[in-house]
Amino acid sequence: MNQKEKLAYFPNLLGQSDKVMSQNIDSKKGLEEYLAIMQERANVEQQYVKALNRLQSQIDKSNIILMKEQLINQLQNKIERIESFVEFIRTELQDQVKETLNQQNLISNKIIEEIKQMEQTLNEKKEKVLITRSDYNIKYKDVEQSGILDVVYQYSLDVSEDQTIKQICRTQQISIECSKLEKQYQLSIVAYNEFLDVYKTKMESYLIQMEEFEQTKLLVHKDTLLKMFLFEVSMSKHQFQEFEKLNEQIRNINIQDVIENFIMKYNRPDFIPEQMEFKHNTTLLLKKIECLKSQEYQKLKNLIKANTDKFYTLFSEIVEKNNQQTIENQDLVSLINSNNCQAYFKIFLIHINSIWNGGQFSNDQTIIDLLEQSSQNKILWLIALDIQAEKNNYRIPNSQAYDQIIKLSQLIISQCSQQMDITPLRQLIVLSSLIHILISNKKHYLMQSMKNNQIFTTTDFIEASIIEAIYDGLVEEVKDETNSVEKIKRQKINFFTQISKICFALLIFNKNDIIKNYAENYLKLLRLASNAIRDLTFQIESYQKL
Repeated sequence: MNQKEKLAYFPNLLGQSDKVMSQNIDSKKGLEEYLAIMQERANVEQQYVKALNRLQSQIDKSNIILMKEQLINQLQNKIERIESFVEFIRTELQDQVKETLNQQNLISNKIIEEIKQMEQTLNEKKEKVLITRSDYNIKYKDVEQSGILDVVYQYSLDVSEDQTIKQICRTQQISIECSKLEKQYQLSIVAYNEFLDVYKTKMESYLIQMEEFEQTKLLVHKDTLLKMFLFEVSMSKHQFQEFEKLNEQIRNINIQDVIENFIMKYNRPDFIPEQMEFKHNTTLLLKKIECLKSQEYQKLKNLIKANTDKFYTLFSEIVEKNNQQTIENQDLVSLINSNNCQAYFKIFLIHINSIWNGGQFSNDQTIIDLLEQSSQNKILWLIALDIQAEKNNYRIPNSQAYDQIIKLSQLIISQCSQQMDITPLRQLIVLSSLIHILISNKKHYLMQSMKNNQIFTTTDFIEASIIEAIYDGLVEEVKDETNSVEKIKRQKINFFTQISKICFALLIFNKNDIIKNYAENYLKLLRLASNAIRDLTFQIESYQKL
C-alpha cells in the first residue's frame, strides 16, 4: 500500500481527537505490557535457576555414587545457560524495548498535548464565529427596527424635523456598526476555515508519526521475539521443533496487515467538521422598508389610483357589453408592445373573463410571463379579478374557474416568494377571504385552499405586511382637516384602520395570539391611545376563523 493509500483514511479522524489520543495511549500501553511480560519471564527463569541450585546442592550432599558428578555438571551447565538467558532478557532485549518505549512516550505526549491545544483553539475560533454571528444578527435586527422608525418619522405629522433627522442619523450609525459586525463575522469564519486547514495538515502529520511508530513497535516485537526464541533453541535441542514452529509463526507476522487493521478501525467516523459558509441576510421586511423609502411603492399606488376609473370603464366595455373572452395574437402583441398600464389591464381582464366563464385562454404562457415581469402586473391581474368577482358578489360560477383561479393564485404566491415582493400578496389574501364557490350550498372560500402556504405564517412576511399597511395610513391624505391637531388625529385613525385591516387578513393564516402581539407592539410604537389598542387586541383575540 503506497503512502497516498495509507493516508486515505486520515480525514475520518478529524473531530475525533479523543480516539487519536486513545490510540496513542493504547499503543504505548501495549509496549509497556510487552516489556512487563519479558521481565516476568526473566523472573520465572530466575526462580527456576534457584530451584536448580537447590537441586544441585541436594545431589552434591547426597550419597549417590553413580553419575553424581555428571548429574551435577549437567545441572551446572543448564543453570549457566538459563542465567545467560535471563541476563540476555534483562539487558539486550529489555534495553531495546525501553528505548523504543521512551521514544514513543516523547512522541505520544507531544501529539496528545498539541491535539488538546488545537482542539481548544478550534473550539475558541468556532465560539468566536458563533458570537460574531449572534452580534451581527442582533445588530441587523436593530437596522430593521430603526428603518421602521425612519419610515414612521418621515411621514408622521406629530414628529418634528429634528427628531426625523436624528432618527435617520441613528439608522446610519447602526448600519455602519452592522457592517463592522458583518465584517467581523466574515473574518471570524475565514479565520476558522484557515485554522481548520492547519488542523487537517497537523492531524495528517500526527497520523503519519503514529503509523511510523506502529511499524517501529511491531519491528521491535518481531526482532526481540526472534532473538529470544533463537536463544532458547540453542539452550535445548529437545525443544527445537517447538521453537522452530514458533519461530516460523513469528516470521509469518505481516506488519502491514496490522497497520491495515489499525486503519480500518476508523473507517466510519462519527463526525467530520466542515468549512462554514458566509450568508448575507436578506429579509422581506428590510426589502419592504427600502421600497418604501425609495418611493417605489408610492409610485405604484399613484399609478393604480390614477387609472382606477379607467379600469371600471374597460370592464364595462370588454366584459359587460361584449363579453370578450379571447384575443387575437396580433392584438396581444400590440398591447404588450405598447407597454401601457391600461393595455396590460385589458389583457388580464380578458384572461379573467375567459376563466370566469369556464373557457380556455389560448395565451396562458404569455399571462404567466407577464405576471413574472413585475409587481405592477400582478397587482393589475388581481384588480381585474377583484372587479370581476365584485360584479358577481364574489361568487365563482363553476369548479373549473375555481381551479384555474387557485392555480394562478399559487403561481403568484410562488413568484412573490422568489422575488421577495409582498405587495401583491397583501391584496391576494384580502381577496381570498371574499372570493368563494358554493359546494353543497355551503361557501368554500379561496383562502381555505391557500392555507398550506408557509410564507403567510412567517415573522418576516407578517412584519413586512404590517409596515406596508402603516405606510398606507401615514401617507393617506388628510386635506379635509383644518388644523395640525386634527390632521394628526386623522392620520392616527388612518393607520389604525390600515393595521386593523391587515391584522384581520393575517388572522386567516395565523393564530390569534401571534397577530395580537404584533398589533399591540406596532400600535404602541405608533403611540396610539391605550383604549384603542385594547379594543383592537380584544377583537383579534375574539376573532373566530371560518
